[in-house]
Amino acid sequence: MFSARIIIAAAAAIIFTAKAIEVEHLSSVAQDSNDYFYLPSHEGLLKYDGQHLLNLSQYSDLPQDLARDIEISKRDIAFVLYNSGEIWKVNLKNLSAEKFADSEATNIELNQDSLILQEESRVLEYDIQSKKIAVLLAGKDRIFDLSAGFGNVYVLANDGLYRIANKQSQIVLNENVRAGNLEVTPHGVAYFANEYLAYYTHLHDRVVKNSDIKSAENLTYVSPYFIYFTDGNKVNEALLSTLEVTRTNINSDKNTYISLFADSSQRLWGVNINEFAIVEGNTRITSLDFGSEYNVIERVDSEWWIGTTKGVYIYDKPAKWLNDQLIGDERVFFEVTAIKHFGGKVIVMGDSGAFIVDIENKSVNRLYEGYVINASIIGKNLYLATDKEGLISFNENFVLDDLSTINAVLPSREIINVKQIEDKLYISTSAGLISTNPNNYAKYEYLSDAKATDISKLQDTLYLATYGDGLLKKVGSDWHKVPSPKYIKELVEHQDELLLLTSNGIHSIGSNKDTTKLIHETRTHSFMIGGVKLFGNKLIAVSDRALIELNPVQDYSITPPQVSFVKSKQGLHIDKGEVEIAVDDWLNIAVTSLGYFEVADINYEYRLNSGDWVHLASPMIQLNNLAPNAYQLDIRQKIGNFVSDNAEYKFYVRSHWYSSPTAMVAYFVIILLITIAIVIYGYCWVESFHRVYRKNQIKYQSDKLSQAVFSLEQVKVLCGGDDTMLTEGLVKLEAITKALEPMAHCNASLGEQRLGSGLDMLQLQTTLQAKIMTKFEVTIGKERLAEQLEKDIYSVVYHAVQNAIAYSHGTLVKVNVHKLRENIEVVVEDDGTGIPFKSRLHFGAGFYTMRQIAKAYKTKLKIKTGRNGTCILMNFPLIEAKSKKPVNQQVASF
Repeated sequence: MFSARIIIAAAAAIIFTAKAIEVEHLSSVAQDSNDYFYLPSHEGLLKYDGQHLLNLSQYSDLPQDLARDIEISKRDIAFVLYNSGEIWKVNLKNLSAEKFADSEATNIELNQDSLILQEESRVLEYDIQSKKIAVLLAGKDRIFDLSAGFGNVYVLANDGLYRIANKQSQIVLNENVRAGNLEVTPHGVAYFANEYLAYYTHLHDRVVKNSDIKSAENLTYVSPYFIYFTDGNKVNEALLSTLEVTRTNINSDKNTYISLFADSSQRLWGVNINEFAIVEGNTRITSLDFGSEYNVIERVDSEWWIGTTKGVYIYDKPAKWLNDQLIGDERVFFEVTAIKHFGGKVIVMGDSGAFIVDIENKSVNRLYEGYVINASIIGKNLYLATDKEGLISFNENFVLDDLSTINAVLPSREIINVKQIEDKLYISTSAGLISTNPNNYAKYEYLSDAKATDISKLQDTLYLATYGDGLLKKVGSDWHKVPSPKYIKELVEHQDELLLLTSNGIHSIGSNKDTTKLIHETRTHSFMIGGVKLFGNKLIAVSDRALIELNPVQDYSITPPQVSFVKSKQGLHIDKGEVEIAVDDWLNIAVTSLGYFEVADINYEYRLNSGDWVHLASPMIQLNNLAPNAYQLDIRQKIGNFVSDNAEYKFYVRSHWYSSPTAMVAYFVIILLITIAIVIYGYCWVESFHRVYRKNQIKYQSDKLSQAVFSLEQVKVLCGGDDTMLTEGLVKLEAITKALEPMAHCNASLGEQRLGSGLDMLQLQTTLQAKIMTKFEVTIGKERLAEQLEKDIYSVVYHAVQNAIAYSHGTLVKVNVHKLRENIEVVVEDDGTGIPFKSRLHFGAGFYTMRQIAKAYKTKLKIKTGRNGTCILMNFPLIEAKSKKPVNQQVASF
């Protein structure tokens, strides 16, 4: 891909065709600093960007009524005059509009910071800022026209022409005026009055007149030299300094214009009641009044020779010395069909033969006698296409070649054209197309009742022009019709395009196109074989009535496109600011290159956030279902393999309210509050569990104790009886012991014993009752520890040992209680299978009690468990926790 600003001439042959728009009740036109057009119409104010027509009255406070005039300031403030007399002021950058004034004006003009109003009999000036009104001219029977600019105001009234400067009026033309119009210029004014055109310059205070011009309406100045005007349905051109008419009938369309307009590129546009179209832009048309049915053209000695049905013209003047010799004594006119350069001479061909013209000596010699339809120069030979004798050939010495072999196989002796493509000679006849190779082997390429008129090769594809079947394209061995005009006279090759000459204009087709396209300015013109020549970077065409300069190769830079306007659910966005839409909204983005001429093969592409380029089928980007994000839209033009720089447009898609950043913060706060509530609830639940647990344990102990006391009374009775009763009493005593044992260990289970004695009794008890071996190692010295500390140490050892015996599935439990320098270390180990993860989650009284003791002493209960067993470790400080209740008074152990 090639990029940036390039010249189209390097890329492809581009045909510029002026666009026209059709709108009802147009009256005038203006252009802003961005080169957009604005058209007052019966629906209000319209904006035109070359691709889109937008009614601004639908998106602003402007009335949707019949508007008749518009003026735009350098700051893009427009003043719109409505048919009702209302004048509205609108900012074209943001469409803010307000009513400026009520008036009886029929025309308005801007002059610096003032708005000039033309009424029936007076001229007013409004100061734009203060809206103060000043009367510049009054008391007239009729004000015909008003034109302002370049610091001057000119008024054409019934009693003459006035110049107004610095609020002072000066009469320039003192005569009665019946009708007329005028146009201000940098140094004066051009005006038409009383059937003459005049130009007044205030620099020299003089008037130039042209009384030969009897009608001149819609005077329009085109910088720097010309004044254009309409005469009926014709548009004419005159040189401003002398008012000499330089060209007439320059418009290709015979419209009756109500105004003319020169745009920022000095192209001339015309406005009629229902159409706004180019009059002359990149195509320059000069009217020819030869009265000839058809014309051909050739460049001879730096001049254009035009062959007509009335002889040869050098530009617009007849070549009398040549025509007299061509006509002879027996004819009135010589119909020219072709003009060629060959053998150092000019060959003029027509209805009575071919003639060798010696320009230097102004002599003419006949080369061939007979009707010559066309001629071609191939290699060193001149081929004449005749109407009855087939193909005639002369070498560079003007010696006749023998083509009898070829002529013998022709499907018709009426030859239309002959052309060489590669090593084949293609001969177009009235009965079809034939080709011959260097060995004179002939092949019938196409046979039909329609005449074969020409053949060309474009990008390895053969195209055949016919007079009746239109344009044909060869695919394989077959000819396929291409949508095109039915009657084609000639094909003109130009780079990557073919130009089709017809009786209804010139059409073009590109190598990658499937249909032909009319060049708009030529549609009312008829062209003949030999009617188009390439001259420099221009195509010069001669029709039945005009000389036309086409600009197919133009210094046309591929500039970045523009965003003309944007539509969404919110309405129209016309400023250049960033648009913000909701996630369920849509965007229509109007793209333009300000292409007021249709350029062949131009396309648009876009991408979002540096993604892949997407081809646009039309200059409107439609976006929807976009995820919330900030977006950058890149747009570019593309012609063939050449692309422009990117144009950027940014917009933002916001999420739904429930997924917006504010909503996210709200969600976080709600979740945080819920989490805090759950934590508080969990804490309260645990505390309530503790209370319920303690109540249940108290009740349990109370029930067990009452039952134990009652059972003891029974034991006393049974022990005083016989052996049977004694045995039964011992059994009950054992049951009482089992019931009282947990209560003994849960609350000051050491009783009056010291910790060492209690641990010895625990070791003895576990040794006698346990299924596994227990091994105690206690080194706490002889000093008595705090009573509560000894109880808590004993409680931890007891629960750890009981859990190991009940659940470890091991063979050995080791208990180590050692007094260190500042604390007492308790370690209980077993060689079992470890504590399963599920068991760690379950609430057990033993672990619960040990954790509560650790919490009371601000120490940690460390549990290491694995496949090789479990180790429980806790370090007790030697300082008694006086501020805390004994933990083993709060829970009971099992």
